[in-house]
Amino acid sequence: MQAIVRKRWGKPSDVVELVELAKPEPADDEVLVRVHASSINRGDYYALGSAAVLMRPMIGGFLRPKSPRIGGDFAGVAEAVGKDVDDVVPGDEVFGARTGALAEYVSAKTAVARKPANLSFEEAAAVPVAALTALQALRDHGRMQPGQRVLVNGASGGVGTFAVQIAKALGAGHVTAVCSTRNVERVRGLGADRVVDYTRDDYTTDRERYDVIVDVAGNRSWRRNRRVLAPGGRLVLAGLPAGNRLTGPLARLARLWLVSRFGKQAIVLFVCKPNRGDLAVLRELIEDGKVQPLVDRVYPLGQAADAIATMGEGHVQGKLVVRIG
Repeated sequence: MQAIVRKRWGKPSDVVELVELAKPEPADDEVLVRVHASSINRGDYYALGSAAVLMRPMIGGFLRPKSPRIGGDFAGVAEAVGKDVDDVVPGDEVFGARTGALAEYVSAKTAVARKPANLSFEEAAAVPVAALTALQALRDHGRMQPGQRVLVNGASGGVGTFAVQIAKALGAGHVTAVCSTRNVERVRGLGADRVVDYTRDDYTTDRERYDVIVDVAGNRSWRRNRRVLAPGGRLVLAGLPAGNRLTGPLARLARLWLVSRFGKQAIVLFVCKPNRGDLAVLRELIEDGKVQPLVDRVYPLGQAADAIATMGEGHVQGKLVVRIG
């Protein structure tokens, strides 16, 4: 099968390769998926190790990656299932998350489910990691309750576009979305009650107070964010700030973790945990018309390096998708 790999650290144009690999065999609890589309997340850019040297051991291997496979999101058709799998059968159209998804085949275990019937493969591939991150940020870590006021900083990217829609779907009383001028109308169309153009206004100087802030952009300090958090409010970091070439986002995340130990307002740092149950929640929201993925561009598999480079540059509207088969 054809697959995208990187065998060393570096820039997308230097290290991303399209190679031939053996087709995987599903274990007893896995589903073998013939992948039709995948999508690019911020983590795929960091997985190249060019953005932050000190993040390389966390990814796996300091001198070179321990595993060459990259990619996390997929949508396709179940080709075979292990004997312990009882919720997917061969021929089902599925979507999910699994490392190595930028390939013609992937074996998925804990995060694979029937895809929303009203989405194409390209649209479904744009959902898993970004939408799961938004769902878990709001529901599990933000502890959002119906009627509460929510702000999404970085509302035009993959996680942000889902966070605006999911907040409304979960019953938020008011959703404020922060984005740049060119994205204002698009984000308003996602259901935001108010849109702040950060090139003109700074949401941290508002008189508004928010019960939950989902911060995808990571471009405001804790000191500034806490000004607009309600008493007992929660700031949930759902994205990685760029940082510098040595530490990437690690230095800022460490500072935020330290200050989060004090005070009544909470800062929550978390890693998305893909799972079947939450994929089913997303499928229901999508099929009910409450959530819709936003696809910016679609690339062929041979141009995956370009897609990853574009993600690294920032300012993507929604998701970048790679068509595979």
